[in-house]
Amino acid sequence: MSITDQQMKQIEIFALNKYMKLDSAHDKDHANRTVKLAEYIARKEGADILVCRLGALLHQYHPEEAIKVDEFLEKLNLEKNLREQIVHCIETVSRSTIKNAKTLEAKVVFDADKLQILGPFGIIRQVAYFIESEKNNFHLAIEKTKKMQIDVYNLLQTQTSKDLAEKPHKMALDFFKIFDKWDMVDF
Repeated sequence: MSITDQQMKQIEIFALNKYMKLDSAHDKDHANRTVKLAEYIARKEGADILVCRLGALLHQYHPEEAIKVDEFLEKLNLEKNLREQIVHCIETVSRSTIKNAKTLEAKVVFDADKLQILGPFGIIRQVAYFIESEKNNFHLAIEKTKKMQIDVYNLLQTQTSKDLAEKPHKMALDFFKIFDKWDMVDF
C-alpha cells in the first residue's frame, strides 16, 4: 500500500479541520497523541504503521461519519485496500463498535485513543471534558470518569496497550480511593 505526499497532506488537512471544531479534550494535541500512540503500538504489535497512523489521525470522525471519510478518501483516489482498512479503524473506534474489529490495525487505533482516558492523565482530561463539554457538575464528572477508568481498561485490545496502561490504571484506582475518603470526610 502506498500514498503520495499530496494525498497525505490532504488527509491531514481534512482531519485537523475536524479537531479544530471540537472541545479542548479532542483538539490537535489529542490527534497528535493518538497518532504517536498508534505508531508506537503498531511497531510493538507488528501492525501496519501507515494504516494505524491514518486511522488514528481520522479516528475522531467516529463510526457515525465513517462514510464521509470513505467518500473523501475515494475522491483522493486512495488505494482501495488502504481506504477500506482506514475506514474500518474509524468504524470500530468506539466502545460500542470495537467488538466488530477484524484487524489488528483497528484494535491499535482503538487503544491509542482510549489510552488517553486512563491513569492520572485520563482523569484530568475526562473530568475537564465532562464539565466543559457535557456541562456535568463536579461530582457527576468524577463518577463518570471513575466508570470510564474501569470500562475502558477492560476493553483494551492489545498486549502493548495493556502493559502501558497497567501502572497508570492502578494509580487511578488508588487515587479514587483517596478522593472518595476526602470527599466523604471518612477517615
